[in-house]
Amino acid sequence: MSIKQVMIIDDEPTARRHLRSVIDGFDQLEIIGEVGDGKTAIAEIKKYRPDIVFLDVEMPEVNGFDVASATADVNYQLVFVTAYDQYALDAFDTNAIDYLLKPVRPSLLEKCVNKILRHEERVLEGLKKQKTQSDSIALSDGNRLRIVKQSHITYIEGIGRYRRIHLAENGRALHEIETILSDTTLDEFESQMSSDEFVRLHRSYLVNLHHILNILVESRRHFVTLRESGMKIPVSRANVSSLKQTLGEA
Repeated sequence: MSIKQVMIIDDEPTARRHLRSVIDGFDQLEIIGEVGDGKTAIAEIKKYRPDIVFLDVEMPEVNGFDVASATADVNYQLVFVTAYDQYALDAFDTNAIDYLLKPVRPSLLEKCVNKILRHEERVLEGLKKQKTQSDSIALSDGNRLRIVKQSHITYIEGIGRYRRIHLAENGRALHEIETILSDTTLDEFESQMSSDEFVRLHRSYLVNLHHILNILVESRRHFVTLRESGMKIPVSRANVSSLKQTLGEA
């Protein structure tokens, strides 16, 4: 588990000492700064960009809400720490992840830290899911970058040092080109493409399942025929069984 860098902001030295003593009991937290006023806090947050900020609400001149507003462009988890519970609703309007009452008890801080870690895990899972479910892929032939929908690709073919991306009729009409050359490897393409849409049939071919018309056997070798072009693409012996299962022909 990565160590989270923490900043404590409170105008009361006694409150800072107490919070520091509690935080020091957590191996996953590292205090990188303690600040006693809001104005300095804004500068320190922007300079050191901590992972978590424990922020007092009531401070002279520049209060906790002012600090939160002035540092909204910095990516950190905000936890308000205050002796008063009447600020709770206003605190969560600032996208604070938690609101702790002084004096902070270790058990409540543990719950707060766990909440932060669970939140980060959900964010990472969401980003991974978004990446794997992306409907488009960026393709460059060295002269022009095209954003191509995966559904507009019929198959990708390995030819020596390059890969040729063959576009379907709708892709050809949209991009005014039939194929695109790329130096991206087939393995890299396979990791980027939707597993529900593309299948590796051969070391040299990655094919869109929705464009497969049928499976043929010729001279004991297996091929698939593509719908629009009638193109026959070889299927390696190791992939025949899994392809049939995928197409429901097992």
